[in-house]
Amino acid sequence: MARAHGKDANFAFGTATKLENEVNAVTLNFDVPVAEITAFSDTYQNVVAGKPAATIDIAGAWQSTATGGDAVIFAALGGAALNYDFEPDGTTGYDGYAVPTNYSITANTNDAIKYTATFQHNGKNAAIDGSAPSRA
Repeated sequence: MARAHGKDANFAFGTATKLENEVNAVTLNFDVPVAEITAFSDTYQNVVAGKPAATIDIAGAWQSTATGGDAVIFAALGGAALNYDFEPDGTTGYDGYAVPTNYSITANTNDAIKYTATFQHNGKNAAIDGSAPSRA
């Protein structure tokens, strides 16, 4: 089986449907917290898996266009969740709804303007439906 390459990745958030043109890294994180269930007589700690959560971290070159990442992410801060679609290989991917939880713009005087953003997944078919992301 051939390995996939990140150059084929696609990422969209809300109406910014071609963010892969400005981002250079997308990371989808799945976290599963654990709850301790250790009894007094147990020798080792025992845990059970909790409910999974998903976040997406992106980093890229800032663009001031009205349909680019800056305009869409900035407008979504503090608002309702928007749909996202992340295809690491350009075909198979994960989608759902998410809210931006962090947005940072860095303007070094000797480099291109860059930005990072973090999104928290909060629904599969609609915002706040409590379902996992789709994988297709």
